[in-house]
Amino acid sequence: MNQEIIYNFKRFLENKGYSPQTIHTYAKALEKAPDSWNVTDSQLLYEHINHTLTDNKQTFTPTTKHNIGPASSLLFQMQTGKSFRNYDRYQKYKTVRNKELIKEFFKYSTEFKHMTNMSATAECHHILAFLDSLDTIPNDWSMLTSEDINHYVCTVFQNLKASSIGRYITSLRNFFRFLEYKGFVINRSVLELPLTSADWQKSNVPITLTSDEENRLRFHYKNDDEMGIRNNIIIRLMLNLGLRCSEIPNIMLSDIKWTNALIQIHNTKNNHIRQLPLSVELGTLLEEYILRYRPSLPDEKHLLLRKYVNQYTSMSRENVRYVIRNAFEKERITGYWKGTHALRRTAASKIFNNGTGLKLTADILGHESLDSTKSYIKVDFEYLKGVAASWPGGDYDGK
Repeated sequence: MNQEIIYNFKRFLENKGYSPQTIHTYAKALEKAPDSWNVTDSQLLYEHINHTLTDNKQTFTPTTKHNIGPASSLLFQMQTGKSFRNYDRYQKYKTVRNKELIKEFFKYSTEFKHMTNMSATAECHHILAFLDSLDTIPNDWSMLTSEDINHYVCTVFQNLKASSIGRYITSLRNFFRFLEYKGFVINRSVLELPLTSADWQKSNVPITLTSDEENRLRFHYKNDDEMGIRNNIIIRLMLNLGLRCSEIPNIMLSDIKWTNALIQIHNTKNNHIRQLPLSVELGTLLEEYILRYRPSLPDEKHLLLRKYVNQYTSMSRENVRYVIRNAFEKERITGYWKGTHALRRTAASKIFNNGTGLKLTADILGHESLDSTKSYIKVDFEYLKGVAASWPGGDYDGK
């Protein structure tokens, strides 16, 4: 791989907000790639990448082998402007024997259920793998039962994490609901498949931040400069309102409704606009940031900005994630689950345990399904014991 491509690749990753260490690691991996990758034609680059990763994998060192995959996906995006994963799925999608059915399923998911293109594409990919496992496409879908699905999942995905298996099961269940929507008779046992795999340990008790961890995150960044107050706003948007990382960069200056103390969230996962209340604390931070620290740029309407090469641009989802992960690292908050979504789960649990009903909690989080909200909530059992009434007919002290 020539050095001009490597240089452009580094600049590309910097613009996307990747850390210097990640940029260095991915660039080193790409230096091992052949010169045939120096093309911009999508199909040609796709074929070269697949050939290299498949046929030359054994020649790579363990470090290169680990990093060449994600690095090549990002190079593909830089060279073509397209997602490698989506392009790869499309290639498989083009040749599948039941592509018309999958096209309808994609349209149903995006237009009827209002799923994002990314989520709908992922589900189509799951369904394609399932349909390819069948010898023939059944004329009578009701012949397939939950036992057939369970056998497929346990056989094909036995090496996956339980959470990943759960996503495949959800995709399968959604597909059969789509078939029912089209008028096919579906076995009820399939439609009653759980959202997650049955052996997902402690799936009914979502893990949230402890009070100490939450407090340390809230006060990690100082409010004495532009970056510090901006990062504090990001953390509070997640901990107070349960926003997704993908929603925060899309907030515009015009989305803050000062008169009504509301903030408007758009470009959401389900394409619904929602308005959420601003606390005095968060409102004060926003006012301070906008009036004192945020640069006044007439052509830039996004709320949160970052400085890059002496100019300001709107933040990306990766920038937001870095703010959270950096705070985790500096505060030494560790654990396999301690990602950015931990803040959203913590916010959901606090909102619900403060007396907000399940439906209103779902509305605040932007969930269309109450099942989705249930998986986020950790019930405060100690609080419930304190407010619970005595058992009818029993003694007051519960004996």
